[in-house]
Amino acid sequence: MIQRILVPYNGAASADAAFNFALGLAKTYNSPVYVLAVIQLAEPPMEVETEAIIENSTQHYQKLFGELHKKAQAAGVTVHASVVTGHPEEQILMKAEKEHIDVIIMGHQTRGKFGRWFIGSVTDRVVDHAQCTVIVVKREHTKK
Repeated sequence: MIQRILVPYNGAASADAAFNFALGLAKTYNSPVYVLAVIQLAEPPMEVETEAIIENSTQHYQKLFGELHKKAQAAGVTVHASVVTGHPEEQILMKAEKEHIDVIIMGHQTRGKFGRWFIGSVTDRVVDHAQCTVIVVKREHTKK
């Protein structure tokens, strides 16, 4: 049974597709959806720049979360959204463990084959290290 769903969210079309997929699953299982946005800072961080980046990014994600809450409310699904700072894959895995997540639903990151091989992707690392099921949504499918 799926009792808790986590959707890492960065505002990209693939993240929207993952969120929409999660809504359908959440409605089926009457499960809440946890949405997590991760602010990744440049290394080494500069104190003044860091505060501004975190503030601006948090405001940006809160605005996006408003739309997600509207979609979820229309579907009858509870959403818990949060913004954290750190390395995306680490924050996603920590959130999954902390909230006892049953399934992580992520958007597929498009990158050339060389880029994926050379640096990998957050999705690849989460799939490799998650203690729960991970579903990767490649793209939004619309009915015609």
